[in-house]
Amino acid sequence: MIMPKPPRIKSIGISHLALPRTVVMPNGVLLYVLEGGTQEVVRLDFLFSGGYAIQQLPLQALFTNRMLREGCTGCSGDEIARKLDYCGAWIDMYSSQNCNHITLYALSKHIPAMVELLASMVKQPLFPERNLDIVRRNNKSHYQISSRKVEAVAQRYFEQALWGKSHPLGHIVVADDYDNITRDILVDYHQKVYNSHNCTLFASGKVDEKTVDTIRAAFGDDGWGSENVIMDFIPDAPASLPGRKKVVLPEVMQSAVKVGCMVADASHDDFFKLRFMTVLFGGYFGSRLMSNIRERNGYTYHIQAELDAYGKRNALMISTETANETVEPLLAEIYNEMARLRTETVPQEELELVRNYTIGELCREYEGIMAKADVFINTWLSGGQFDSVNKYLDVVSDVSSSDIKNLANRYLLPESMCEIVVGA
Repeated sequence: MIMPKPPRIKSIGISHLALPRTVVMPNGVLLYVLEGGTQEVVRLDFLFSGGYAIQQLPLQALFTNRMLREGCTGCSGDEIARKLDYCGAWIDMYSSQNCNHITLYALSKHIPAMVELLASMVKQPLFPERNLDIVRRNNKSHYQISSRKVEAVAQRYFEQALWGKSHPLGHIVVADDYDNITRDILVDYHQKVYNSHNCTLFASGKVDEKTVDTIRAAFGDDGWGSENVIMDFIPDAPASLPGRKKVVLPEVMQSAVKVGCMVADASHDDFFKLRFMTVLFGGYFGSRLMSNIRERNGYTYHIQAELDAYGKRNALMISTETANETVEPLLAEIYNEMARLRTETVPQEELELVRNYTIGELCREYEGIMAKADVFINTWLSGGQFDSVNKYLDVVSDVSSSDIKNLANRYLLPESMCEIVVGA
């Protein structure tokens, strides 16, 4: 049976996303509002620029952000947990390369109480020693477990290869780094980063003017915190150390393999076409890498290529795990697929298949107001403009086989690749 060719997309097929509404609060803090959804639920995202890139000691940003929920003026850590449980609210707190994140999900009716609680946590944390000791031990234990997993270790060394040993983003955490975390260094980081000059807010869901007024009263009327401004901070350029690094973990059955390099930033003209090429190369189940390395050769169960964001910079990263004895033939096939994209023209049928797949994924990614919030937050984190979200839709409909070949000859060069192998 002859399968019909995938149809050529004549139009995008999904409408462009409405951009967030911008509210400039009296103290200059920007609040981006995305209204929508059918449930009486609000999501609030607090973004404090800085992250790992500006910390003076390893783990300083992570522990400072995590400890905000362990006690604040007028409220212990246990009381914070009870208030969240009573209101059915949930807080996620994490740090990334260039930002510290606090995300709250709560019913609309509980937003005033939750915003008041968050204001105390952000502005007046206590960093209690007893709680810090517990959090430090738990995180150190998790680190020691992950250090026996080839994938986790490979990720650490891959980032070091991208950035260099002396860069804050290239430091490989060791057990002693957890022991060096003290209350004083958390207080110091908090004073530098958590202030109205360094804060951006997103509100999504059932956001009405009452909710906006509540946020403005807690975070937008007056300046708070120190006078530090880190929002335009640009860390040192990555070192990008091409070549192979082999890390031995005794008695493991499989090796983790990572191959990649720094590529175009989100503001670069190549970026959106590069995203598309990455999908074709290794970003979906029928991709070049999956078809060759999994389906034809059986070297792995899963392999993928993705653009990994490090703040305003991006890296192409190919990730997989394979038996120790098949590392070399697997790597050879990765480079073979790179060479094919550099030298051969992608068939039109394959191009249309990837185009249709990408449009379908975008439909899923843009479904629901919370999912749209993630899209715009990630765009903000990468330093892009909100309207660039819709630009990708336009690029997907127009990218050509010649575009793919040109990009491959620019970015898929073996001599520029960092290569990490972690295994026995």
